[in-house]
Amino acid sequence: MKRNHVLKMAGYVHATLFFALMIPLLYTITDLRDPAGAGVLYIKCLLVVIPVIVTEQAAKRVKSLGLYLVICAVLIAGIWFGAGVSNVSGAYAVGYCIGLSAETFAIALKRLRRRLKESDHRKASEPFAPKEEEFLDTPLLPLVWYFVVIYFFGLLLDAKPLCDMAFYSAIVYLFLALFYTYYRETNAYLEINKRTKGIPKKRLYGVSFSMLLLFCVFLLIAILPSVLMAGQRSYTDIRHWFDDVDFASYEYESSAEFEGVASGGMGMMELMMDGEPAPEPSALMNGIFWAVGGACVLGLAYGIFQLIRQLFRDFRNSCDENGDKIEEIEESEKADAGILMRRSLRGADSEAEKIRRRYRKTIRRHRKDVPAPHEAPAEIEEQAGLKDDEQMQQLHKDYEKVRYGRRIW
Repeated sequence: MKRNHVLKMAGYVHATLFFALMIPLLYTITDLRDPAGAGVLYIKCLLVVIPVIVTEQAAKRVKSLGLYLVICAVLIAGIWFGAGVSNVSGAYAVGYCIGLSAETFAIALKRLRRRLKESDHRKASEPFAPKEEEFLDTPLLPLVWYFVVIYFFGLLLDAKPLCDMAFYSAIVYLFLALFYTYYRETNAYLEINKRTKGIPKKRLYGVSFSMLLLFCVFLLIAILPSVLMAGQRSYTDIRHWFDDVDFASYEYESSAEFEGVASGGMGMMELMMDGEPAPEPSALMNGIFWAVGGACVLGLAYGIFQLIRQLFRDFRNSCDENGDKIEEIEESEKADAGILMRRSLRGADSEAEKIRRRYRKTIRRHRKDVPAPHEAPAEIEEQAGLKDDEQMQQLHKDYEKVRYGRRIW
């Protein structure tokens, strides 16, 4: 349990460091300066951790899409309200609010996309399918290049504060990604390697963690010269590279016959008709175009309505009353003896399918881990703590009658 909390905290730090450099980069490009200094600016940029945590918890626990959008709107409103309360004005304050609001919107959109993606994934696969890794929760070693790119932007834009922020953020992120990879790979090794089942986990973690610390010490020694020589960097500003270059001027001459109607020339239709005015379309053609245009607008509006409706439905159906992720059982088309059987949208489920659905949901409510493929229903119920439940015993009997049907578990 503690290990999972550590991994979650690492994900929070990962997302915070990743988004904290966006506003300093915006300030550098637009040549803005915070009067409080670069250090205070970076601390204010680290406040993006609040949207990171709040949106993650909201996407995990909230069942209504409307409530989730309200929470995101409150976060963005809080950013602007906080800037107004501090009585800070100026372009740098507006840029900070716009940047932090854009980051909050991007994070909220990413969380929403993940929630809907999990819903689609579980509808199309097994109910106990493993979760996919999310970018906002997974520190990865290749992402260190992101901080390197920001660092070179600072060198090319003559921005020492941006270089310092990117440099020290890269160091912190590098060690964060190393420890996260260590925890994840060690857990994966323990799960797939049966030869280590008899060895205490503390011993395995102790040996591997000692090697990781030794590697980090050598890595820190290698980084130390760069830290000590931070004041020896050479900066340049690519925006002023061509300030002293004189460009040759030229004049554009065009023929009057190709000038637009507004400048006294002929229109394209008159030019193609040898100077004669273009004919007016008939009433029939106008009616056809209006009918086609109206049908397109109505079809577009209906499609948008169905998309929003399905969006709300997927968001609501991705959680049950206990907060667990579930799959939505879709109605599909089946061919039986050459006859195409189409089910209605509300689901004309057979009795066997209702029993299977009720059995799966009952197990999911009482058992959080994934059952092994070789486990029998009786073993699954025992692990879920439902072996002595009377209702479960009756449901077990009903499920045994239909478990060998066409649709398996």
